[in-house]
Amino acid sequence: MGIKNRLLLQALGVFLVASGFLIVLAPSAPFTKELGVCESGAVRDVLAGNIILPRFLPGPIIHVPPLYWWLVALYVKALGWSELAFRFPSLIAAALTCAMVFTWSGVTLGPRVGFLAASALLLCHFFLDAARQPRMDSMLALFVTIAAASLERAISLRTQAAPLALGHFVAAAIALGLGALTKGVLGVILPGQVMVLFLLVRGRWRELFHFDLVVTFATGLAIGVAWFVAGYQLGGRPFIEWQVRMNLWSRFVPAGAGGADYCAHPFWYFGPQILKGFLPWSLYLPLFALVAWRHAGRRLPEPVVYSLCWFSALFIFFSSSHGKCLIYILPAFPPLAIITGWAIVEAEAGLDQKLVRRLFDAANIVVAIAAAVIVIAALLVVGRGIPASIGLRLHPTDRRFLELLVGQGFSPSLVLWACFFLVGAGVVLLGLLRHAPTWGICGTLIIAAAGGWFWFGVMNPSLARSETLETFARQAAASVPAHARIGHFGLGDCELNFYSPRPLEPISQLSCDGQVPEPRFIIIREDDFNALPSTRRACFKVELAAAPNDSIGRRLLVKRAR
Repeated sequence: MGIKNRLLLQALGVFLVASGFLIVLAPSAPFTKELGVCESGAVRDVLAGNIILPRFLPGPIIHVPPLYWWLVALYVKALGWSELAFRFPSLIAAALTCAMVFTWSGVTLGPRVGFLAASALLLCHFFLDAARQPRMDSMLALFVTIAAASLERAISLRTQAAPLALGHFVAAAIALGLGALTKGVLGVILPGQVMVLFLLVRGRWRELFHFDLVVTFATGLAIGVAWFVAGYQLGGRPFIEWQVRMNLWSRFVPAGAGGADYCAHPFWYFGPQILKGFLPWSLYLPLFALVAWRHAGRRLPEPVVYSLCWFSALFIFFSSSHGKCLIYILPAFPPLAIITGWAIVEAEAGLDQKLVRRLFDAANIVVAIAAAVIVIAALLVVGRGIPASIGLRLHPTDRRFLELLVGQGFSPSLVLWACFFLVGAGVVLLGLLRHAPTWGICGTLIIAAAGGWFWFGVMNPSLARSETLETFARQAAASVPAHARIGHFGLGDCELNFYSPRPLEPISQLSCDGQVPEPRFIIIREDDFNALPSTRRACFKVELAAAPNDSIGRRLLVKRAR
């Protein structure tokens, strides 16, 4: 078997392993407040035939191109209206991203770098969190990764193997177009910035105007623009205003200059968020800095320089935006995983250097100690309960997670997680004692996999089951006569719209006037209902109440008296 075929077979294995791991993270767990649930109405509209310009029902037209909702609609046809159908495109995109990271870094830096890069990407908190969200960000990260990797291969091979380079240019153009159909012009801008920064750093800026590169980006942009043209024909100027001004331009300018005021954070916001979201692998980043500095006397490998430009371009771009929603930075994680994998392999080969060994050992020691401390603390909390002095100072969500942990008791899943953590810590320490760096990395992999599984496959689903409005939404629909309308007053609960088999009409006021054309049956939060004047509350009778264990409180189904 040739090297190329062997690498492709290994990439398929990476995809299957990543898919299998993501599937065990309970993709059928109930929805509560995940990103994307509010947008689920667009899928109903696609299924109803409004393919080009679906709307969030109830709500405005979609804020990005509809590729994600097209795919979800296909999965809904196959799997039914379920959480799995909505999460599946993100899960598959995340697994494909891992396979792409392995393939590119395996070809350019070696299979071991590819394996470590794909593992670090898959087994970090931020990436796993995004992979379970029913929205388009994992798909955007996939297409940006494919485009950036294909462009690097194309410009590297154009003088050596023109036909092969052409294939990479075609792949890049398709990825750019699909990225544009996933999240608008960002699907073209992000890989474009990577290419611009890399060619400028290498002093090859004239290549930016090569015919093949210009045609590639023009083709990708044309694929995305085709949807905008179709959307403009249906929505007119308000469509352009909504897509470009409100959902793109307004996120990059301050609120005082007409921009949006949500997700406003300082320039450095994404720095600590990346370090936290990339754990435990961010502990090896100082090692990368040292190894890269050691290469100062000789050139860094070209793919490493490209990966640095890849990460830097995306990080600077999103950091310069006024609106910095956390999920935006997801496309920067693949190149971060690649440089981490390369740093680990280089460090393993250079452990005879005292400072390299110390940094490598320090990262492993922190991983092992942290794993042991977390297990001991968890077992103490389960055995003795949450100390009141600590519980009162915690964020409500953190306190709720601890309550769920205590409620589990010494369940098989908790014991299994604790065993894996302790085994991983033991393997790391054994590697330190035997001066075997591979053992240390294997221990970190065990800890990262066990932690990701327990957090997203056990704890998050437990929280979701305690907070979901699924039962209430279906009971409310069953309690109302088939011919009657159901209204929803106040701030929306997106999972109510997802789980309700009947549409919920948003209403802005509650009145006792029977002549007002409002639904007689209304869903309302208990706090909002209690805030009404007593004379108005007397006009309504509570038919049903739900008490999910969240910070919002009970939801009520009330009926207006005739």
